[in-house]
Amino acid sequence: MIYEPDKSRPWRYQRYYVKQPKSGELAEAVVALRGRELKEVPVKDQVEDPTIDQFNFRFVPETTAIRAGQSITFTNSDATTHNVRSVASIAPFNINLEAEDEYVHRFERAGDLRSPVTLGCVYHGGMRAWVYVFDHPFFIVTQQDGQFEFKGVPPGKYTLEMVHPAGQLRWKESVVVTAKGTVEVEIRVSPDQKTLKY
Repeated sequence: MIYEPDKSRPWRYQRYYVKQPKSGELAEAVVALRGRELKEVPVKDQVEDPTIDQFNFRFVPETTAIRAGQSITFTNSDATTHNVRSVASIAPFNINLEAEDEYVHRFERAGDLRSPVTLGCVYHGGMRAWVYVFDHPFFIVTQQDGQFEFKGVPPGKYTLEMVHPAGQLRWKESVVVTAKGTVEVEIRVSPDQKTLKY
């Protein structure tokens, strides 16, 4: 996952998500496959439910991806009252958290890359986060190295998609997976990708 800067269209969030400007590895991008048959893939490994903390007036991590049916524990490590608010149709809630409080929310419905659950704090308008909920196991949030890998994908034709919520960067491409093959894809994005429509 590589971010390619464009001087004529600077991305103001580049300094937060591209730690090595020369090589361009993009962190906190959500990559996922799309295909009807993927929702039939069973869960093989037990996946630990994540935690999103409110620390230093930020949601940490800012971007999370889970499978429908998983829960997220929201915690507050700051010495002030925070709030976790979502108006998303797939998961509406509005909860206050005092210092050291926690709240667990189970996400029953998937929204995939098109309908993330956007989180905010009603007391601190600069706080934001995104939760992407999928009905299959083939999704990932990139780390600092920008790498991603999916194992055990059933043979078939799919759409590989990427979204970066902070910058509204988008990318997609068709991929064909064979029974014994490996598909290598290099994703390169730049500010002009944010106009891509699904």
